[in-house]
Amino acid sequence: MVAQWIACRTLNLMIVSVLNLVSKDNDELQREEQRKTRDVDMYLNRPQICRLPLKTLSSLCVSFSGCGFLGSYHFGAVDCLLKNGQHIISRLDRTSGASAGSLVASLLLLAPQHSKRACKVLFELGDELSTLRFGALTPGYCLNEKLIKIVDTFLPIDISPAQGRLFISLTKQKERTNYMVSRYSSREHLIQCLLASCYIPLYSSGYAGEAPVVDGFSCFDGGYTNNLPDFEDIRTITISPFSGFAEISPLDENYFDWKMTVSNQIMNVNLQNIVRGAQALFPPSLDVIENYYELGFKDTFRFLMKNDILQREEGTAV
Repeated sequence: MVAQWIACRTLNLMIVSVLNLVSKDNDELQREEQRKTRDVDMYLNRPQICRLPLKTLSSLCVSFSGCGFLGSYHFGAVDCLLKNGQHIISRLDRTSGASAGSLVASLLLLAPQHSKRACKVLFELGDELSTLRFGALTPGYCLNEKLIKIVDTFLPIDISPAQGRLFISLTKQKERTNYMVSRYSSREHLIQCLLASCYIPLYSSGYAGEAPVVDGFSCFDGGYTNNLPDFEDIRTITISPFSGFAEISPLDENYFDWKMTVSNQIMNVNLQNIVRGAQALFPPSLDVIENYYELGFKDTFRFLMKNDILQREEGTAV
């Protein structure tokens, strides 16, 4: 009897194990199917040039979404591109961005060598804000003044490489329409455009603050009208820490495939993105901000692998 019981028990365990394996395989198949569907939908919703293989193109654009203090994700992506994405860097003809994404876009084009230093400054600023009771809304705190110092520190004196190549998304305050700037009369003009793209009424400089003026227009956060610039005339690689249709973005596992368009960017409707939205304005702990950097690096590495363009700085394939 004991031998029979052991045999039956062993058989049951084997059946359960097989069923678990089948279940795991089915789950993985479902996830893979979701990824394929996502990729198809993503390219159907974008300019036709985006359907061409990256390896066949000689001119590329990298676009960074607005994301507040989740900009550490963008820095992770940039560092991965600089280290492993020479196929893209050597063909980089344009960068673009909204809000915090515009800062990273300008850095990638004008001063990529300062990427790690700038990321460290972002870590420090986020850590400083996380200790304040009301974050950037703390009375007497002016985030805009901090950004002016940071931008001025890292932008080079010569901004000529930005002419016609750096596209910054702004929002005209009166008309509530998008205003894309790509020509700069001076270094100060460029800095003003970057500050305007990042400017959030009340949040950036308190109740009495006024929106920056660019080309005669009062402008604020470019993410309000176009959070992730895309282009018809050049293959654009889109990057965002919010999961959705950006090519480099987190792969969240969703129970429901719900999407919504927010300021020209298609995002997943899920709890993870809701949390990210809150963290963008009210930075989490330093550990969490650093984790976003690692996630940006990892997601970019996966993108390079998927498109068969993983190539290190010295030119040797990995």
